[in-house]
Amino acid sequence: MKFIKTTIIGGLVFMVPVVIVTAVVGKALEIMKRVATPMGHMLPVDSIGGVAVGNLLALSVLALLCFVAGLVARSKLAKKVYRSLDTMLLAIPGYAFVKGFTDGMADTQESTKSLIPVLVSFDDHEQIGFEIERLAQGKVVVYLPGAPSPWSGSVVYFSAERVKRLDLTVAQASNNIRRLGRGSQRFQEQI
Repeated sequence: MKFIKTTIIGGLVFMVPVVIVTAVVGKALEIMKRVATPMGHMLPVDSIGGVAVGNLLALSVLALLCFVAGLVARSKLAKKVYRSLDTMLLAIPGYAFVKGFTDGMADTQESTKSLIPVLVSFDDHEQIGFEIERLAQGKVVVYLPGAPSPWSGSVVYFSAERVKRLDLTVAQASNNIRRLGRGSQRFQEQI
């Protein structure tokens, strides 16, 4: 059952970008056809190998644009713009959580993830949260989600000794919160 579940989640994580890219490329090709078809009528040949010259021009221009965009994406400026855009999107409620959730589902081996499941100690109890970052002063920024919906919660600053990283994925921690803690027995060693 676990194999089926992880395969379906992996397929979903793979398919979402594929569908988005397909939609964007399809729309771009449609726009390019509108521009290239009149240009194709100016040429003495209507088709090459059964394909309209306008379509071939549209595909060629789109391929060239993608190549140029790929070159631009490798630049330091583009990476800086991406980081700025990512930072701006963090202002949208739920973006950081969704990003952390998908990072956790993809099970990337990056050294830093958007969200790291942690157990935070209070005076008389503990709560699952998500580490956002560690500050130079020794404080840890933690997002404490609400239950049963982890989409809303609080951002709290804790001293590092009160924050224990858990060997859980973001998906596992989120499921535990959504289920109001039911099933915590399997995480007993950590909690």
